[in-house]
Amino acid sequence: MSRVGGNTMKLVRVISTAVLFLLLGTTIPAYAQKGQEEKGGGGGKAQQAQHQQQPQHAQKAQHTQQAQRTQHAQQAQRSQRTQQAQRSQRTQQAQRSQRTQQAQRSQRTQQAQRSQRTQQAQRQQPQRAQQARPQAVASNRGGGYYGRIPDDRYRANFGRGHSFRMMRPQMIGGYNRFQYSGYWFGFNEPWPSGWYYTDDVYVEYVGGAYYLYNPRHPGIHITLNLF
Repeated sequence: MSRVGGNTMKLVRVISTAVLFLLLGTTIPAYAQKGQEEKGGGGGKAQQAQHQQQPQHAQKAQHTQQAQRTQHAQQAQRSQRTQQAQRSQRTQQAQRSQRTQQAQRSQRTQQAQRSQRTQQAQRQQPQRAQQARPQAVASNRGGGYYGRIPDDRYRANFGRGHSFRMMRPQMIGGYNRFQYSGYWFGFNEPWPSGWYYTDDVYVEYVGGAYYLYNPRHPGIHITLNLF
C-alpha cells in the first residue's frame, strides 16, 4: 500500500508540473501580446500627434512668410515715398535756383538800362542847356555868353527868392560850371572863403550880368557866365 501511495503522489506531482507548464505557456504569450498592443497603441498616438503638429508648423511658416512679404512691401513703399520726396525737393531747389538766376539777370539788365539812361541824360544836358539859352545874345567873351534869360523864366526861378544848393561844380573847358533851372553857369573866380558848396545860394541879374550870391555872406558875389 505504501508503494502504491508513493507512486500516486509522484503521478500527481508530474501532472501538477505539466499543468503549471501549460499555464505558463499560455500566459506568457498573452502578456507579451498585450505589451505589444500597448506599445503599438502608444506609437499610434505619437504618430497621430505628429500628424496634427505638422499642419500647425505649416500654418506658422505660412504666417511668417506672409508677415515678411508684408514687411518687405511696406519697406518698398517707404523707400519709394522717400525717393519721390527727394526728387520733389531737388526739383523745387532747381526751380528756386532758376528763379534766383532769372531775378539776378533781370536786376543786372535793369541796372545796365538805368546806367545807359543816366549816361544818355548826361550827354544830353549840354544840348538842353544850349537850347535853353536866350535867343538874343549880346556878346561872347572868353567862351562865356552874356545875355538875358526870358523875364518869365527869370521871375519863376531866379532872384533872391529862389535859392538852391549848387553842390560841387564841374570843371569844363577851364570853367567851373553848374546847372540850375535848365541853364549852365560858369565862373573862373576863386571860391570865396567861408562859402560851402552846400550853402543856399541864388542867381541874380544886376547891371547886365549874372551874379551868384550867398545870403549868409552879404556883400560878396561871384560873377557868372551864361552858357
